[in-house]
Amino acid sequence: MARDKNLVIKKIQNLKSVFIQDEQIRKDLENLLYGTEEEGNYKQYLEKFLVDVDEKINKLEPIISIEISSQELILNHWKRIPLLIKNTGNVHAKNVKLSFSKELEAKGIKPFDLKAGEEEEIEVNVKPLEAGEVPVEIKAEYERWDGKKYETSQIFTISVNEYDFAKTWEEPTKREEKMEIKEEPKPRISSFPSELLQYYENPVLIGQGGFARVFKVRRKNDGKEVAIKIPIAMDSSTGKSFIKEIENWTKLKHENIVEVYDYNVLPVPYFEMELCDESLEDMKKPMDIEKAAWILFNVAEGLKYAHKKGIVHRDLKPKNILFKEGVPKITDWGLSKIKTESKSSSMQAFSPLYAAPEHILKEKFGKTDERTDIWQLGIILYELVTGKLPFEDEEVGGILYKIVSKDFLSPSEINKETEKVKYIINKCLQKKKEERYQSIEELQKDLAKVLNIEYKAQLKKSLQKKNLSRSAYYCGELLLINMKIGELYDAYRYATDLIKYTENEVKEILEKLCIELKERIENNLGIHKKLIEKAKIIVHKVKIER
Repeated sequence: MARDKNLVIKKIQNLKSVFIQDEQIRKDLENLLYGTEEEGNYKQYLEKFLVDVDEKINKLEPIISIEISSQELILNHWKRIPLLIKNTGNVHAKNVKLSFSKELEAKGIKPFDLKAGEEEEIEVNVKPLEAGEVPVEIKAEYERWDGKKYETSQIFTISVNEYDFAKTWEEPTKREEKMEIKEEPKPRISSFPSELLQYYENPVLIGQGGFARVFKVRRKNDGKEVAIKIPIAMDSSTGKSFIKEIENWTKLKHENIVEVYDYNVLPVPYFEMELCDESLEDMKKPMDIEKAAWILFNVAEGLKYAHKKGIVHRDLKPKNILFKEGVPKITDWGLSKIKTESKSSSMQAFSPLYAAPEHILKEKFGKTDERTDIWQLGIILYELVTGKLPFEDEEVGGILYKIVSKDFLSPSEINKETEKVKYIINKCLQKKKEERYQSIEELQKDLAKVLNIEYKAQLKKSLQKKNLSRSAYYCGELLLINMKIGELYDAYRYATDLIKYTENEVKEILEKLCIELKERIENNLGIHKKLIEKAKIIVHKVKIER
């Protein structure tokens, strides 16, 4: 009996040594230790219980997660950043090691232990090696008490500026001693509120519509270039409507949506947002079917995210689709719906050339909803591949009349190549909402079919010409497209094909992605956002290597 109790004592000591946070196991063991059962029953129960405890202990695991606050770094400059590391598991994590993907060089990372249920903030010296909105993977490797190894990774997007604007502009006197400073052209300040000059400098008017002006400015606090949008009508009614509408936009954080950094009604109504390079309106049209389908596919990706949050744009047009480093981003979420209530003018809350029937005759066609966005994507696609709009007239009334009552000229009569997307355009531009695509996902899948056909053909050509760089490009694009529309089988096929174009570390990461995709197929699971982000990083790395 004493020997058996010694086994229990040893088991309790082992539990303490591995920092298991399971009070029930400890309680049961202590009951055994101080129990008064008869010797025969006690031995039999003890033997069974110790087996059960061993099984439970083997199932307990440490779970490490990483959090990083929003960071803005300077290309090729070192900076110390904080990381919050948490162990949400129920056992101690030993020998935790952190590593960063190639986009960041890191120093000062030492292995550490982390108790179950605890968290620790550490500081790491990092130097970014790429500029822009850079996706960075942080990997954690760690062990359980018995040496069992674990690995997890998380992806974060970090803003990296090419230059340290703060130093460049705050210390001109020091720079004058070393180099000649060229006088910059004076910025055009066209109705830029003087009240905002305490926060921003060098305002340049870059756009103006019926409701607002947009300025390119430099933030004084950190030198980052951003866009500032200011309503034209500076009255109390506009201010209230402005805040009500912009709240929707601030809820949207997605790669294909222009990000709002800040907004306020004081000292004047304004909001600060991501500065982009160009708009779809400025691009040459007609364009290749492949390019047009790719742009609309990515715009649909942003809309899919917004629609899931119950937010509908309702004013999609080429002017509201911007590009940053080649990535399409939707802008103007809500401000275009605000009616300027000044005494001098009254303006409609939609753009006539891109208006849907329900914009014009709500009584007949119903209210605007997600299918309104689908109509407008159809108008944009028509324009991109033909260079013309489906409903045109010299008068606004004539345009609106044609939208609600007339058919449009088939795009294939203007450009024979549009046969590839003719069905999509026709489906989008059905006057009755019930006859259009019923969700953005349906539209995106048909766009993906077009891209799959085009990219497969290009992949075949590149293989015949032995152009491995282009082959890797198209294989990577096919992988991402099929992951975004949830086609696991095709995604897995292109992921395995992509392996032949990789080597070393990238190859290992891609092989792990293939394993995860295969497991999801076998277990009939969907694709989550983090897996797509991981695939984006892999494809990005493959393109760099090639």
